[in-house]
Amino acid sequence: MENQTTQPTFRVGILQCDEVREPFRAHHGDYDEMLIRGLRRADAALTYQVFRVFENELPEDVRVCDGWITSGSRYSVNDENDWTSALCRFVRALGIESRPYVGICYGMQMMAKAFGGKVQLAESGWGIGVASSDLYKTQPWMVPVGDGVRLLISHKEQVTALPDCTRRLAGNLFCPNGIISRGRSMLGIQGHPEFCKDYARSLMRFRRDIIPAACLEQGLESLALDTDSEQVFKWIVRFLRSASDLT
Repeated sequence: MENQTTQPTFRVGILQCDEVREPFRAHHGDYDEMLIRGLRRADAALTYQVFRVFENELPEDVRVCDGWITSGSRYSVNDENDWTSALCRFVRALGIESRPYVGICYGMQMMAKAFGGKVQLAESGWGIGVASSDLYKTQPWMVPVGDGVRLLISHKEQVTALPDCTRRLAGNLFCPNGIISRGRSMLGIQGHPEFCKDYARSLMRFRRDIIPAACLEQGLESLALDTDSEQVFKWIVRFLRSASDLT
């Protein structure tokens, strides 16, 4: 019988920055559950601890978990409130201590803000549906890898100026900073690998009063395209584990 190697356990701290609205939660789960489903498919050896940051629940120390992932959020990283400021300080501490970190959408924007980047409303407006990004710089943890990557997106703010020591790995004309990295321990992804198309569709329709009709129609039509969500979750796990090896 062929020998199989088993991955060591790895504890992921999920910094949850919002919750799924009640009408959709029963069918799709909450944001932490979406992330766990995707991560579990990529690596069954992972374990999890969830911190509901938007309810002022933050970790006491950057080392209570082996790596960290921040969820998306309807809120802005530019909001002035206690939990947003506390999260910004915590993400900055993760970077200073070179702790493995992945920021999804809001989490990527927080990573940029924490180190002096700019996050602003996009002049091009809402980004919704399936978006294709070109890969500018491939990395060893990007396995498998192709010429580009497709993910569901849902945002009206984006990173408009990168912090020092931060690289652009992927993007497109609408969102040039689609995937970024800082050093070897921090990764930001503007898209949502954790979303399924049904949830994205429901969210778009829920926001039909604030999203321009033409943008909404284009976003809904784009759901016919395939996404690379499973591939990106493999990237995330490889990144977290490889960054952990450096600490």
